[in-house]
Amino acid sequence: MILLSGIQAFGQTDSIKVSLEQSLKQSLLKSIQVKTDSMDDQLGTKLTDLDERIQMLDKSLSQTSSEAQKIEKLIERVKLIEDFQQAEKDAELNIYQGNYQSAIINLVSMERELRPLILFSAARDFFQTLNAIGNPTQYPGFNNWYKGFQAYVEENKKDNPSLSVVSNLVSLTGDLSAGTPIFGTFSQALFMGMSNYIDNLGKRDKKLKEQSQQMFELVAELGQYTNDKNLIETEWEAIDTELEELKELYAQNLDKNLKILGIDKKEFERRYSNENDANQRYEYLNELTNIIANRVRTEREVNAKNWKNTFYNEMAEIQSLKIRFGGITFRISENISKYNGLIDKYKEAKHIGPRMSDLETKLNSLKSAFDTAFNPLEYINAANKMYKVD
Repeated sequence: MILLSGIQAFGQTDSIKVSLEQSLKQSLLKSIQVKTDSMDDQLGTKLTDLDERIQMLDKSLSQTSSEAQKIEKLIERVKLIEDFQQAEKDAELNIYQGNYQSAIINLVSMERELRPLILFSAARDFFQTLNAIGNPTQYPGFNNWYKGFQAYVEENKKDNPSLSVVSNLVSLTGDLSAGTPIFGTFSQALFMGMSNYIDNLGKRDKKLKEQSQQMFELVAELGQYTNDKNLIETEWEAIDTELEELKELYAQNLDKNLKILGIDKKEFERRYSNENDANQRYEYLNELTNIIANRVRTEREVNAKNWKNTFYNEMAEIQSLKIRFGGITFRISENISKYNGLIDKYKEAKHIGPRMSDLETKLNSLKSAFDTAFNPLEYINAANKMYKVD
């Protein structure tokens, strides 16, 4: 699974990198918003002024008796209406330029947000400890006891069907001494074999019998713990699937929009995707906003009737993608929180309880790193408000 395997490296450094990327992105988006709002205010003021002048001219026309003055005022009125209509078009163009700039900056930034998200839950410290707790070989006395139990199983499997099952399952699923997780059919057969082993220990083996009972309790605890852990981790598989879908949708949307903008993909990858210098990436994105503004203006000139459709559908898809990304970060955050319930359930357990404190510390560290890098609700809210409505 993507989220539970691979490079186990997400942590404080990664969260800082993501925070830096988001800071640069927000700075640029804020600049786009300020510029768009400023132009919108200027054009809004111009439209108000022109509207007032037209109304005043209409009033003056109604009071003018001279035909020559009426003709002069009508010519002036036509010019004012033309200016008004042009200002309306400019205001609409300004909104579309700003919105498409916002869409593209959000889109291209998503790649660098997806990278650490994919690696995130392979966070070394927490998940290594989580899995180690379910490994019986990590507990004192188990390895030596298990050698004796294995020998008993092999010696008696021909005469005992349940021991034969244990032997076969160990062969198929792996040896407990190698850290094979205890759950499902394997755990049920193992319990039967251990019960048989304990029942056949004579009175002379009182110490071994007591140790075997302790090991039975340990394996029972670990079996339930592993089962509860797996219930949580099933959700990671669904998250993996959606992450793969998001990666594909991102790639498709990126290709489409780079073509619309006339940008060579290799050049984009060289100057942004593969560029390690954050300042260089920021400079490139600044250049990109100018390309976007010019492309929107050109489309309006050559496709006067349908120019808005060229960008509207793309903006809608990008917004949907951003909302889905926010949704998946929310699912990850929710699934992380489920481990709190697992820890609380086993804090008082006889064998694994003492290990819960260390696991809880590492879980809190993981949550802190994730929360620093991703705020799902803020991300979704920002996606819902990413465009200015004219």
